[in-house]
Amino acid sequence: MKRDDYIKALNLEPHQEGGWFRQVYASDKQFYDEDSKAERFYYTSIYFLLDDTSCSHFHRLNHDEMWYYHDGEAITIHCITPEGKYSAVKLGKNVSAGERMQFRVPKNTIFASEVVKPDSFCLVSCVVSPGFDYHDFELLKKGDLLKQYPAYKKVIERLALD
Repeated sequence: MKRDDYIKALNLEPHQEGGWFRQVYASDKQFYDEDSKAERFYYTSIYFLLDDTSCSHFHRLNHDEMWYYHDGEAITIHCITPEGKYSAVKLGKNVSAGERMQFRVPKNTIFASEVVKPDSFCLVSCVVSPGFDYHDFELLKKGDLLKQYPAYKKVIERLALD
């Protein structure tokens, strides 16, 4: 299948951080989460599709997020830890070349992702636990990130919103 086939078949919609998504699952029960100071599902799961024209901009969650590769070209997930350390992970099917089919983004990590091969896409699933809620989501601005992490200027300028 191609990008547009997945967007249509999975009923994906534009996501404010970039790409297309649809929430597929949420746990049946909720609980009071101390980090959020509110009720949250135990987990939520989405389909998430990126292409070479739409990245996932730098953002942060206060919960862990698991990424699972499904189809398309590999993506790069760029991470800045709370201590300020940068790393990049390739999520894809070429395991013998170091790509990973699953990856956990730890809570409070600043991260963005992108498809780097021209005219390509990547379909993943993301599971957040405790479940995703926009109150736990922070979309970060380019100027703020550049002040705090000037050594990562190249990737910040490419993947952060103005």
